[in-house]
Amino acid sequence: MKVIIIGAGALGSVLGGLLHEAGADVVFLERDLEEVRHIQEQGLWLEGVSGERLIRPAIAADPSEIRNADLALVVVKSYDTASTIPALQKILASDGVVLTLKNGIGNYETLESGLPGRVLLGTTTMGAMTLGRGRFRHTGFGDTHLGEADGSIRERTRKVVELLATMNGGPVHVVNNAMGSVWSKLIVNAGINAPCTLLRVRNGDLPSTAAGIELIHDVVRECLAVVEAKGIKLILDDPEGRVIAVCHGTAGNLNSMFQDILAGRGTEIDYINGAVAREAEGLGLEAPVNRTLAQLIKALEGTADKRVQ
Repeated sequence: MKVIIIGAGALGSVLGGLLHEAGADVVFLERDLEEVRHIQEQGLWLEGVSGERLIRPAIAADPSEIRNADLALVVVKSYDTASTIPALQKILASDGVVLTLKNGIGNYETLESGLPGRVLLGTTTMGAMTLGRGRFRHTGFGDTHLGEADGSIRERTRKVVELLATMNGGPVHVVNNAMGSVWSKLIVNAGINAPCTLLRVRNGDLPSTAAGIELIHDVVRECLAVVEAKGIKLILDDPEGRVIAVCHGTAGNLNSMFQDILAGRGTEIDYINGAVAREAEGLGLEAPVNRTLAQLIKALEGTADKRVQ
């Protein structure tokens, strides 16, 4: 199976690196020419829970160099998802499929609009962090869940699961409720990422105060109102408890949104808390806490050059 990793960022580099080490035919597609040149000349450095090593995967910047991909893993930032569609239409084999594992909601719908019937969706709790150009840290093993949007279990999905299960990243599961998995992960991200980023704290510090716990409660409550109105079945029995458990389980971590802010990059807030607020409005509901968190993160992004040190 020929695998294309769309985006050589933190998660993409860890996923692609692990698949490369497992013997898969992997090619990275990355638009940053300096990143491509660096990895071509010096290789890709991975460290962390799966060990320290230098690997030399294939990487390209031009989609015309790639053809007949059986699987494309789309792991760019959510705001870049739409821009990958023209390349995917060129590089996929006639029966090739796309898998999106990004945080938030909207990525599946965006890809499906350009590649109807060819998109799988899922989530992963694997941890990854950028250290520098061509250097990444595998910060944690995790579970990966994926499936078809309609809940069916198809042979193509099983093949993707079998492939991903060969990498040293954690258990991989095929599920009949992939949309529920995505929304369950969304709730965890909504409850942790923006609050920790605005407070400038590590994940474990958020539930260390009564106010922090109350904030988590309010975010999750609004998310659950949307989920109930949309008729989505979550894979979590206790979403609020899960958010707090993830805070404790990743206590020392800086979440990906916080890392983006520190690095001066745009965040995926529009696809997390912002998306919850939009979904609520479309259903005639209100989500003032999620809306305010989204506004604050957008304001934080927009005032990066005015920050008081």
